Amino acid sequence: MDNENKSLRIAENRKRVFDQMASMHFKLSDEYNFKAKAEYAIEIIVSILLCGITFLDQEKYFSISANTTTLIIGFIAIFLLAFTLIKQNMSHKQLCEKHHNAGKIYAQAKLEIADMIAEWLVNETDDKSILDYLQEHFRSLNDLPQIPEKCFNRLKHAHQYKVAMSRFLDDHQGEPWIICKFKFWFSRKRMSCPSFSKHKPEKNEYTAPK
Repeated sequence: MDNENKSLRIAENRKRVFDQMASMHFKLSDEYNFKAKAEYAIEIIVSILLCGITFLDQEKYFSISANTTTLIIGFIAIFLLAFTLIKQNMSHKQLCEKHHNAGKIYAQAKLEIADMIAEWLVNETDDKSILDYLQEHFRSLNDLPQIPEKCFNRLKHAHQYKVAMSRFLDDHQGEPWIICKFKFWFSRKRMSCPSFSKHKPEKNEYTAPK
C-alpha cells in the first residue's frame, strides 16, 4: 500500500511539473510574441519613414539640402537592413510558435495524467503499472523545446504567483477584480514584511504554563 501511495505521489508530482511547464512555455511564448510584434512595428514605421523622406521635397518643407537628405536616407536604409537581419537571426516569431506548441502539449499531458490518477485510485492499480505508464507515455516530452536556464527561475516565480492568485480568487468569489488584486498584493506584502508578522516568544522567553 505504501508503494502504491508512493507511485501515486510520483504521478501527482509529475502532474504539477506538467502544469508548471505548460505555464512557463505559454508565458515565454507570450514574451516572444510581444517581441516579434514590436520588431514588426518598428520595421513598418522605419520603412514608412524612409519612403516619406525619399519622396518628400525636403528642401521645400524643411530647408534641408539634397546632400543631407541623401545622407539621412542612407543611414536609415543601413539601419533598416541591419535591423531586418538581426530580427531574422533572433527568430522571435518561430520561438513563439515552438513554445506555444510545447505549452499545449504539456497542458494536454497534465489533463491526461489527471484522468489516469483518478482511474488508478478507483481501480487500485499497482505501483509497477503506474510507473511503467509514466515512463512510456511521457518520455517524448523530453524532446520538446527547453526553458532557457536564465529564464527558468523568473518563469517559475510567475507560475507560482499565478497559482497563488488563482487560489486567492477562489476564496474571494464575487468581489471586483481590482479589489482582489489589491487584497492579494497587500496579503503578500504583509507575509513578506517582518513588521506585520505575529510576535512569537523566543526560546529564552518565559512562557506561562497552561
